[in-house]
Amino acid sequence: MRSLSGMERVSCAATLPHSSAFTPLKSDDRVNVTSSFPMTETGRASPLLSSAPAPDPADPVTRQREEELKLIDQLRKHIEYRLKVSLPCDLGAALTDGVVLCHLANHVRPRSVPSIHVPSPAVPKLTMAKCRRNVENFLEACRKIGVPQEQLCLPLHILEEKGLSQVAVTVQALLELAPPKQQQQQQQQQQQPAPQLSAV
Repeated sequence: MRSLSGMERVSCAATLPHSSAFTPLKSDDRVNVTSSFPMTETGRASPLLSSAPAPDPADPVTRQREEELKLIDQLRKHIEYRLKVSLPCDLGAALTDGVVLCHLANHVRPRSVPSIHVPSPAVPKLTMAKCRRNVENFLEACRKIGVPQEQLCLPLHILEEKGLSQVAVTVQALLELAPPKQQQQQQQQQQQPAPQLSAV
């Protein structure tokens, strides 16, 4: 069988060495292996259960981390819902260039960020200067829209991925200032030029 590269493909089974490490376990071996795992209520062994103590929910560090994770999850949901996009797993990396955040500000108030540097097929990664400019434009738009200064994150929170929970606070404050959907649609219709009718 040939792959797209023209190289011969070899099945995985043909490449495995013939040693005892790759032979299937006998039924009596399975009992010995699984007996080291804690048993579930059904009597089956579960490697996912561990004897390590669960984190104490009263621990302030654990609670703070859980709150940060909840804020970051809300940040992802808000952005995906508002912009109708699907963000990658690494949210911090997806926001570092400022493009998504600028689009979000423009979604709340059209043209609040007049210029956004976006990657192109020729240059798929923005320079740090362009990323910084996008982030600064986003934060300036947040100020103009009315996000209080104490709720604004710092550029380094976005650019260096060191404070996504702060970014979440800023985005939440921004979205709270967004007009209701019906009002927003009316604003967009008013800002679009009316079609010109010409006499024939």
